Amino acid sequence: MGQAIQAQCMQLNVKVSDFQSKAIDLNDISAVIDFSSPGGVEACASFCVENKLPLISGTTGLTDEHLGLVSTAKKSIPILLASNMSIGIANLKSSIKEYLSSISISSKCKIIEIHHTNKKDAPSGTAIEIQRFIENLPGSKVVSPIDIESHRIGNIYGIHRIAFENAEGKTTFQHVANSRNVFAIGALQAAKWIHSKEAGEYTFADFLNKKL
Repeated sequence: MGQAIQAQCMQLNVKVSDFQSKAIDLNDISAVIDFSSPGGVEACASFCVENKLPLISGTTGLTDEHLGLVSTAKKSIPILLASNMSIGIANLKSSIKEYLSSISISSKCKIIEIHHTNKKDAPSGTAIEIQRFIENLPGSKVVSPIDIESHRIGNIYGIHRIAFENAEGKTTFQHVANSRNVFAIGALQAAKWIHSKEAGEYTFADFLNKKL
């Protein structure tokens, strides 16, 4: 992800720096973008709070302890946490919401997510987010619990397949990421947006809606 973000920055003529560099000029920083590890989120949040900088984090696998740190940090800086910064996933969720509002019978749901073999957390943060999204939809006819099936194969950037099955048949929604660029572009756009926001915690949906 770091390489993908750097590549996009070069195309957009945007300067990118390592926040741990001793030669860094804080006046050049608009926001910190983190795609590291749960431990990395701690370091990034501390740096951002100390220097009053916005934080964008796409790191997944966060524990309650990490989220507690975010809750403290958001009192002084704007923070955007998102398990997936793809506009395609946002559109997928919108389509699922529209579909579920159109059916009147109960349906079983299964989420299948496939990622590269180096991805450490399973299920993916995106799969968990989609699961919670479906479970929390008002008036949802989906039968709980929603099963998540995870696979780690080759160099796959991310496939999320959501299948609904009821007495009328089976309906499947799917998003396939062909490269990391889709996440890098979303992160950079969100970073530009959050730069002017007040302290607090934001979601990728807040950025897409641009109502705050």
